[in-house]
Amino acid sequence: MEMNAVLFAIVGVIGCAFLFAYILRMYNIPAAVAYIITGVVVGPSGLAFVQDKDLLNHLGELGVIMLMFFIGMEVSLPRLISKWRVAVLGTAAQLALSVAVCSLAAWFLGWTWQAGLLFGFIISMSSTAVVLTLLKDSGELETPFGQNALGVLLMQDLAIVPIMIILGMMGEHEMSNQAVIVQFVGGIVLVALVIWLLRHPGWHIPDAFLKTVDKRIMMGLLLCFAAAALTAWIGLSAPFGAFLAGMILKSSDQAEWVEEHLHSLYVVFVAIFFLSVGMLVDLNFVMENIGFVILATLAVFVLNSGINTVVLRVLGETWGMSLLTGGLLSQIGELSFLLASLGLMMGMLTADGHQMAIVVIAFSLMLSPLWMVAVRLLIREDTQMMADKTLDEEIKEMAKQLEQTRRRG
Repeated sequence: MEMNAVLFAIVGVIGCAFLFAYILRMYNIPAAVAYIITGVVVGPSGLAFVQDKDLLNHLGELGVIMLMFFIGMEVSLPRLISKWRVAVLGTAAQLALSVAVCSLAAWFLGWTWQAGLLFGFIISMSSTAVVLTLLKDSGELETPFGQNALGVLLMQDLAIVPIMIILGMMGEHEMSNQAVIVQFVGGIVLVALVIWLLRHPGWHIPDAFLKTVDKRIMMGLLLCFAAAALTAWIGLSAPFGAFLAGMILKSSDQAEWVEEHLHSLYVVFVAIFFLSVGMLVDLNFVMENIGFVILATLAVFVLNSGINTVVLRVLGETWGMSLLTGGLLSQIGELSFLLASLGLMMGMLTADGHQMAIVVIAFSLMLSPLWMVAVRLLIREDTQMMADKTLDEEIKEMAKQLEQTRRRG
């Protein structure tokens, strides 16, 4: 009977995921949104097909690791370096402004400054999975604003490491000096190794290990999770290690077969991650705090869009491109779940505060495509108004010239 219950639960989860994904894809909404909705429906506070939250957390972490591994394989280092000004300065300014605004809000609401710092970091992380899906679906990944968004996302992913170190030092359970030293030295050695490998891309895995499909699949999984385990062992982010492994593979001749044979597993793991996000949402908590949840989600969209738009405009981008990029980066990303969990573990968040963070992150991910539609409509209306204004000015100028010609005649 237990096996039958498991099978029925699996069928129910997959069936709901397929149904929601099929419906939402008809409207060009990313599958990630469908998986979150599925998680809410089948989770502990919904139909309760799955109730083990610890299992959900672990599966979700594996999904993030696989996600970052594949993101690393999509990174073109020369292109990223060419956009360093927007990526580095833009991300640094966005992080600083987000922390400043949230710290001010925390002071106004009577929260601790540590909570303000944590929420500033949480809302500053955008969703690589959702943004890349939106860009790929619209064919805009190679556009200037798509590349700007990708550069900022990658810098945010890199910034997760120092952010986690900072939060670890400020929680109730402070990190020991030895742990900080291990993280610092390990990070320097790891980055140096990655730079060396990127500068010497001729290395390759022996062909004997890659002769059959099963060997290639196992080797790809080994590279991904071994790199994640290494960075986790020295006290850094496990997804960061997977990201570095993907970058190294991209610089060699290995990325093509890894992506070919692991892509199906990647889809499954990332789907599990977003399912776990939805399953962590407590519907009773949402209904009891629905007003604050809606207000907080709207505030996140406005704040993230506004900060990114202003920062990019200051860095020399046009208003249209800045608004598009700001709209793309408006949601809170998957890595913020790690920050929220760390904040709970460190005593910087209460259980209710952690649940509120989870709910707002999930809502921002689900509503992100709709927000992007609104941004595009706004830009289109502004562009049309500018075009109409220009046309009116041209007509007036032509009428003026005709009047002058008539008088001369």
